[in-house]
Amino acid sequence: MAESLMRELASPESCFPGQFGAPMPRAGVVFSALTGLALIDLRGDPQDAAFLASAQSALGCALPLALNTTAAGPDCTALWTGPDAWLVVGSDAGKFSISPTIPHGFATDVSHGRAAWRISGARTLDLLAKGCSLDLHPRAFQIGQCAQTSLAHVGVLLHRREDGIFDLYCARSYAQHMWHWLTEAADEYGYEVALPFE
Repeated sequence: MAESLMRELASPESCFPGQFGAPMPRAGVVFSALTGLALIDLRGDPQDAAFLASAQSALGCALPLALNTTAAGPDCTALWTGPDAWLVVGSDAGKFSISPTIPHGFATDVSHGRAAWRISGARTLDLLAKGCSLDLHPRAFQIGQCAQTSLAHVGVLLHRREDGIFDLYCARSYAQHMWHWLTEAADEYGYEVALPFE
C-alpha cells in the first residue's frame, strides 16, 4: 500500500483487503474506505435567495432543504445536516472547491477531520442495528436520505446511497475506535475489506 495512502487513512487497517470473521460462502458485510474526498462544511441562510442560487450554480444541484435529505450534482453530493448546514462531499479533494464561489455562504474544508467508509452487503442493516437506535428499514430510511446519529457511542453521519449500501462519516479522532467496533460487530456475519474506494 502506498505510503501516502497509509498516511491519509485515519484507520490504516481498513485498507488491507481480505475476508475475515466467521467463514461464510459470501461475506455478509463489505467495507471500503472512502479516500480522496473533498468534505466541505457549508453554512448559509436557506431563506437567502442569492445564497441558494449561488450554491446551486457552484454545486450543480439545489441544496436539499428538507430534514435529512440529500441532493447530487455532477461532482458532489450535498447532505443536509441542519437547518442552515450541509456537508458537501466532492469526488476529488485535489480539484473540488466551493469556498470562493458562494456569496453569503461560509465554507470550511473538513476533509482531513473526517473518516469515511462505504458499508454494503446482505447483513449491513443487522450490523448497524447493533450500535444505532435509528430505524434504518427502507420504509423509514429511504435511499438518498441521511441522518446524524450515534453508532457505538460515536457521533456519525449516515447516508443511504442505495438499498443495502451506506456511507458512514465520523470524526477522524474516533476512526480507529469505529473501525474496531465495525469489524468486531461484523465478525459473526463474515466480512470483506475491499480496496479503498475513491
